[in-house]
Amino acid sequence: MIKFNKFCVTNGVIKARVFYCLENRRDGRKCVILYAKDYDRSLGKIFPDVYENDTDSMSDYFDEGRVRLFESHPLYQAARDRAESDNVVRLGFWTASGTGE
Repeated sequence: MIKFNKFCVTNGVIKARVFYCLENRRDGRKCVILYAKDYDRSLGKIFPDVYENDTDSMSDYFDEGRVRLFESHPLYQAARDRAESDNVVRLGFWTASGTGE
């Protein structure tokens, strides 16, 4: 069972540190993108079927790998719920600190 936590995704054995991004697509399809924070490829072990890492050694410093979950994926809604709750917390922080809109 895969669980989406605030700072990581886990399958109960493997834990991958991630950050979430909502709907970052030019074609307008809804998706959640999970970006890996570490270089250990643990996100790819949790999501072997949808894990992407198309970088070379020069750009691996900036992009460790990612997973795109579209609406048709069975875990899409759980990932989206987590990403949306993180966005609400971030928005509240920026609004309360007086630096947001």
